[in-house]
Amino acid sequence: MRLFLISILFLFFGLPALAQETAEEERSYFLGFVEDQLSTPNRQIRINGIQGVLSSNALIREITIADREGVWLRIVNARIVWTRSALLLGRLDIDTLAAERIEVLRKPLPDEGMPAPEASGFQVPELPLSVNLGNLEIPLVSFDQTVFGLASELGVTGRLALADASLDTELNVTRLDGPGGQLALRAVYTNATEVLDVDLTLSEPADGIVANLLSIEGTPPVALALSGEGPLAELDLALTLDAAAE
Repeated sequence: MRLFLISILFLFFGLPALAQETAEEERSYFLGFVEDQLSTPNRQIRINGIQGVLSSNALIREITIADREGVWLRIVNARIVWTRSALLLGRLDIDTLAAERIEVLRKPLPDEGMPAPEASGFQVPELPLSVNLGNLEIPLVSFDQTVFGLASELGVTGRLALADASLDTELNVTRLDGPGGQLALRAVYTNATEVLDVDLTLSEPADGIVANLLSIEGTPPVALALSGEGPLAELDLALTLDAAAE
């Protein structure tokens, strides 16, 4: 999702330069600009088959992310439905951000030559315009077994709003293969007050993703609930975890 949003932001800032180009030149300029801005020596972004770059309904056949050993993530048939006129009011309004599927082929390699990140408090990014994503729709996210030791397929839906250094989001994840399982997350946070309101629930049958990730003996059914509201410095979270063998 972050990759989609960054691409749209680059489209917004590149519009003046693109306005005087032909349709083919627009496409070439936009793709090169976005790929160059998103790529680093340790991460190469490639975008193929883009249609409607300046329209309110943009389609991208494929986005790949590669490192020194090749492609590790692939996004297929991405679609962005957004309201262009809202940009004049300082808003990025995205009705739908979707993809036919996302393939996580392996873990990415660690960046070489990058300094270790310094510990810091959580902050919502302060963007030059507000962002409202009404519907995130990814019917299939597949993980290779090498990613975290268990091949799995997930469906993801959600929404997100970023405005005035505040975050309001919901995310729903459903496991599509194996025994199934559900995760639901709702979170609201504001930089100015440092107040977080979070509610997370997870329910998985035996042999679920969480039981495998945590190496729980016998990979039993797992039910987890986490909730709390208050300043981060003194946040009191209520946590319940039930992992019982059948």
